[in-house]
Amino acid sequence: MNLARTIKSSAHGWLIRRGVDIRRVRPDRRVLEQQIFPWLLSMPEYRRLLFVGCAWYTQHYPWLFRQREFWTMECDPNLARFGGRRHVIDTCERVGNHFAVASLDAVICNGVYGYGLDEASALDAAIRGFHRVLRPGGLLVFGWNNVPANDPLGLESRSSFQGFHHVAVGPLGAGRYEVPSRNRHTFEFLERAERTAAA
Repeated sequence: MNLARTIKSSAHGWLIRRGVDIRRVRPDRRVLEQQIFPWLLSMPEYRRLLFVGCAWYTQHYPWLFRQREFWTMECDPNLARFGGRRHVIDTCERVGNHFAVASLDAVICNGVYGYGLDEASALDAAIRGFHRVLRPGGLLVFGWNNVPANDPLGLESRSSFQGFHHVAVGPLGAGRYEVPSRNRHTFEFLERAERTAAA
């Protein structure tokens, strides 16, 4: 990243933490930041959370969740500076190497599938890993672009979320919500089944 972009990114983070947001935010990120995040913060049962995938526009998320135990995870070490104080550098399919079984209340994995998480084996390993580290009744928020260019595996036609069931949550009132936008960004709200996670 060049110096000008670094300064701009730092300025955005500083301004957002002071209540001024000058970003041109896409509709799907508005839904995430202005509807899903406030709902999660209003629910006291979601105390220990993991956010997967970091970039300059996520750098203020740990600040938003500063009253919670908020972890970030990103495989690119160059993006670690946009994660939180509690940060893991690794791929999401290895999430079980970093968190104990049933130790998290919620996992938010947004914009990772189709942007690096592209292989069937990796996606299946990530979903199994999320299931393993979430407590029974824990929440997986999985956001993805429902367009061919960003859907390498045909997610709608796969049984990708084994061990989870859709649950209507928060202000969106649905277990699955497609943002009316060009990229058809879709949020899946999935609750971990009550049975004990497999190893």
